[in-house]
Formats: sequence, structure tokens, C-alpha cells
Amino acid sequence: MFDTIKKYNYYQKTAVILFLIVASMLIGQVFAGMLGFILNPELLVESGLSEAKTTADYNTVKLLQFISALFTFVIPALIIAKLFGSKVSNYLDLNSSPKITYYILTILFLFAILPAMNIIIIWNSSLQLPESMSALEQSLMEMEESGKNMTEIMLKGSGVGQLLINLLLMALLPAIGEEFLFRGILQKHLIDWIKKPHLAILLSGIIFSAIHFQFYGFIPRVILGVLFGYLVYYSGSLWPAIFAHFFNNAMAVISFKLGEGGLDASEIDNFGTTSSDFYFIFIGLVLAYFIGKILFKKTHPDPKQTSCLHEVDDIGNIES
Repeated sequence: MFDTIKKYNYYQKTAVILFLIVASMLIGQVFAGMLGFILNPELLVESGLSEAKTTADYNTVKLLQFISALFTFVIPALIIAKLFGSKVSNYLDLNSSPKITYYILTILFLFAILPAMNIIIIWNSSLQLPESMSALEQSLMEMEESGKNMTEIMLKGSGVGQLLINLLLMALLPAIGEEFLFRGILQKHLIDWIKKPHLAILLSGIIFSAIHFQFYGFIPRVILGVLFGYLVYYSGSLWPAIFAHFFNNAMAVISFKLGEGGLDASEIDNFGTTSSDFYFIFIGLVLAYFIGKILFKKTHPDPKQTSCLHEVDDIGNIES
């Protein structure tokens, strides 16, 4: 059976990918719903997850979100990789990793683009649709508010233990699951199919952002998705994208926790957004340009394949 699926054309493989993602997601929703009804029926039946108010409610929401993420991203990605490749780790480009220098430069790159990203976030969040689309705009705003409420619920909890749980659910799990699916599966499939890596990376970044159903953060999330895509494409490994995704989400979790503790973490979100900070944007983009010239450098000869891992220079992949 596996050998037959490996010989499918790109249309057939696309159908398999979509079917497995939808089927796994639906199974996860059913399983999570049944478990939630057993653990906390009042929350599911009377209030809804977004109305969680007690510690028991928060724990239920976190458990259900964990199950949902597992079935939506991790499980279908692993099944698809098994069906399409000889080994899951090979297909997902997990057998090789760049040296530590690559990860340090990735952190520096993320910090360098922070002022510009903050400007884009504010611009995107302030977009207004034409008056004729007011109903759609209202719906989008309600989805945004619902997503914000759910995020705040997921970040609830005090103490080191809860912080670690929040980092697991909001940083590590999304980093692994979403990178497995969007860069490990979807981006690879699109590159193989359309033979235009840059277009494939952009498309997978757009789909990655769209799946979050948050219009007022759509553009910044596309940029991050494209960045993660290029990290995979140029390093030949999925690990840099997982690391960058985790680091980005972890900083948001820690920033929220600092705010809860009474510390003002808003300067991070507002950094670069005032006229007096313009030079930070300029300096950051210049630094990002030079760091990017090192990060985004081909480390394998075939530009259409990201799974061919070879020995490269000092910051590239360790020979597999």
C-alpha cells in the first residue's frame, strides 16, 4: 500500500494530504469533545470554552487544546511522512541540524526585525474594510476577540509549573506540530509540485497564517511563516524553523507572564512604533540584511529539494 501511494501523482498526493488532515482534525475534535464533556460538562454545554473562569475550567481548556493541536498538526504530519517517505525523520528533514551558530544567528535575526514587525502588526491590526463589507468586518473582529480571549485563557496560571505548561502548550507544541505540517509536509509538497521554491514558500506561509483565522494578524504571521520556510529551505533541516517558532512563541508567553506579574512588558510590543524609534527600524533591517545573507544561503545543490542534506560550511548542516 505504501509503495502504491508513493507513486501517486501530485493531485492524488494533495487529495491524500487534505483527507488525512481533515479526518485527523475531526477525530481529534470528537475525542476532545467527549473528554471535555466527561471532565467539565458545564463548561462545554452551558458556557463554552471562551467563558472559562475557574482553575478547573482553565485546565480543561488547556487539555482540549493540547488534544486538538495533536490531532490537527502532529498526527497527520507523521502519517503523511510515513506514507510518502521511507522514514518519517528523513521525509521531515529531521536527521540533520545546523551548528549552534546558525541558531544564535536566527535569534539575532528575530530581534533585528522586531521593530519593523511591530510596525507591521500595528498597521495590520488597524486595517478597515469598506463600509459595504461592514458585516464581514464585524465577523472578523469577533473572531479576533474570541482568539484573543482563548489565548489569555491558555496563558492563565501562576507559578513555575504553570509557566512550563504554558510554554509546552503555546510554544513547544505549536512549534513542533505546525512546522511538521506546514514546512515539513505542505511546503515540501508544493516545492516538489510547482517547482518554484520561493512561490511554494510564500503559499505555505499564506496557508499557515490563514489557518489561524485571525485577519488582524494575518500579514505578520505570513512573514513569520515565510521566514520559517526559508530557514528550512536554506538549511536543509526542519530544526531551525522549529527553534525559531518556539523562540517567537516563548517570548510572547514570557512577556504575558511578566505583565501579569506587574512588570511592564509593553515596551517590547511597542518597540519601534514611535517616530523617535525610527532609527531602530533602520538599524534592525540593516542587521537583518547582513544576518540573512548568512542564514539564507544554499547548503545543498538542488534548489528544488530540501531533503538532500550535505556537508556545508561552518554554520551549515552537520554531515548526515
